[in-house]
Amino acid sequence: MPDQTVEDQQAIEWENLCQRCGLCCFEKALDGKGRIIETQIPCRHLDIHTRECRVYEHRQQIEYDCIKLTPEKVAKLKWLPESCAYRQK
Repeated sequence: MPDQTVEDQQAIEWENLCQRCGLCCFEKALDGKGRIIETQIPCRHLDIHTRECRVYEHRQQIEYDCIKLTPEKVAKLKWLPESCAYRQK
């Protein structure tokens, strides 16, 4: 097994921040004024009991609108809850 790169280690640390709340995996909609409305409809791949994605490793290939959360994207996303561990970083 090859040694991990710094980038690999940083990616693992980033992924480990997730507290598995699953809030990012519920559908969102825009109202007429451009505000984001959170729904109670989970992604079909979200296990609502464990709050884990059943297809996590391949989620971007399987779901076209699944967003891989990165530090850059988290800084720009308005719909991600303040309580999200990624936002706390």
